[in-house]
Amino acid sequence: MTVQVTALVIGANVHDSQLAIPLEKWTERKLTHLYSVMDSAYDAQPILGYIEGKGRVPLIEANKRRGGTRQSFTPAQQERFKVRSVIERANAHLKDWLIPSQIFVRGSAKVSFQLLCAVLALAALKIPQYFELKPASREA
Repeated sequence: MTVQVTALVIGANVHDSQLAIPLEKWTERKLTHLYSVMDSAYDAQPILGYIEGKGRVPLIEANKRRGGTRQSFTPAQQERFKVRSVIERANAHLKDWLIPSQIFVRGSAKVSFQLLCAVLALAALKIPQYFELKPASREA
């Protein structure tokens, strides 16, 4: 089971990879994790070095634009990396259906509130999918 335990709302002018190491530090204070699953935008030596230096396994796709030639994933790592598709689907659902195309409030607290309400709504939509409700059997 995958759980995102750290979230941060930042301005559009900040690239996600600039916050990878701070988010890793923030997450490691909350729990012990063995793998860091990220897309190719995070394929940078400082990020890889930090994760490996902490004794974790970075599951980061090689960035093809930079001529990434890292070792491919083992079968077990490939299985773990599949969780990224679940995360990407959740992000797409948020962007397409739950987050407004324009946000008309100012301030990070108000924007964060709107975005986290969307995440809460997504959780409310997805939780029932994990419970299989079977109709009661009728015995005559």
